[in-house]
Amino acid sequence: MSDQGQWQVAGNAAETYERALIPAVFATWAPLVVALADPRPGERVLDVACGTGVVTRLVAQQVGRTGNVVGLDLNPGMLAVAASSAANGPSTSAPITWQEASATKMPFPDAAFDIAYCQLGLQFFSGSPGRVA
Repeated sequence: MSDQGQWQVAGNAAETYERALIPAVFATWAPLVVALADPRPGERVLDVACGTGVVTRLVAQQVGRTGNVVGLDLNPGMLAVAASSAANGPSTSAPITWQEASATKMPFPDAAFDIAYCQLGLQFFSGSPGRVA
């Protein structure tokens, strides 16, 4: 089975995820995750397996308008909710690009980002574990 077919949510699952799970679980941890890498204004940031974008939106505020943020997720439903949730973000936030792609086949050149986050997506990656350098 392809990565695309394996982890898709249907119907309003992405909206339910954003409405119920983000405030109850993930929003509490997102600021701590973002702070670990200490993002600075102007940095280029990737949020892998971004889901509905809770970390993506927070880091966009940290790197400001001179930064660049990409939220990458395999699921178009999650990305649609992410884009909708970010539409009314602060004008001081970095622009966010929402990219549909597999984390195992990212469409970016090496060294395209200063920081890469992945709050909870590692548990869904298929294949053998890779080496982090």
